Amino acid sequence: MNHLAKISLHKAQKEPAFSLMEIADNKLPFLQGILRHNPKADPFARSVGYYAMTGRKGLWLYGDENTGMVIARHPNRPDTMLFFPPFGTNQIQLIFSALEEPEFAGKKIQLARVGQDDQELVRALKIFGVEPPKAETILDWVFPIHVISTEDVITHQGGGYNNFRAHLNKAFRAGYTADVLCEGKHSDAIISIVSRWAEDGKKEGFTFEDLTTPTKQLLRLMKDKNLSIGGVIVFDGQKPIGFWIWDGADTHNKTAMSLARVSIGNRGAAEFAGLKMAEILKACGFDHICLGGSETKSLDTFKRKFKPMQSILLRTMDLLG
Repeated sequence: MNHLAKISLHKAQKEPAFSLMEIADNKLPFLQGILRHNPKADPFARSVGYYAMTGRKGLWLYGDENTGMVIARHPNRPDTMLFFPPFGTNQIQLIFSALEEPEFAGKKIQLARVGQDDQELVRALKIFGVEPPKAETILDWVFPIHVISTEDVITHQGGGYNNFRAHLNKAFRAGYTADVLCEGKHSDAIISIVSRWAEDGKKEGFTFEDLTTPTKQLLRLMKDKNLSIGGVIVFDGQKPIGFWIWDGADTHNKTAMSLARVSIGNRGAAEFAGLKMAEILKACGFDHICLGGSETKSLDTFKRKFKPMQSILLRTMDLLG
């Protein structure tokens, strides 16, 4: 029996009536309120900034008062939809119902960012013939997501920080400075940094738009004071050379989520930005930062410089297509 037949069989059973809501910018504060109740181990499951950035070509909330699921159009593959793991009481029913929504007809469907705490859902889907989770190949969880301690980064003591300290010393000798990122004041500088980074580096499989649009989206979100998007910008003299942008919505778990980072300075600029980010967030009451995952081995190696206190492996499942 193929997937669609199994879906129809499952749909024949009694299930709740779910609704689909498109999430435009004015709905993001509402979505942020919903996500605060998401119990997933993946901190990004509670980041409206992450979903808005990833779902910049289309974003929806699907569910009812008991169960919810964020859905996004794949930012790099127009024929693919991303279902993020649902939370609540009727998760299997929710997924199969969403698969029949006309909005997603004819699309490939992937269940994105599948974690260890989704294993019950994985087992249930396997009963219906869905293949087991596989490694992601293009998006930001090819490599594990890492959670770091703000206090540990600020003190950066011990042998595990040898490389980090060496790069910081170069930044200190260069006289780099940092400022809290203000969208109205620093927007042009941020766009200049990310544009130069996108033009200079060879990043196979990604267009200039792929590389720059997420940052532009975050700058737009910073204008909404109902959201919690913040950042830091780094200067070499008067020249802007890097930035780090985060989502500070998860105050309950005292965990900020790193959303975008670019450095075009000399060695030490990226580590200096990370230190200043940790200092700012620690002062605001955050004990942890989720650096997210990585698309490349080199980026994963960089994030491991911050001595993660927790690393979470995520996978992807093909539901249709």
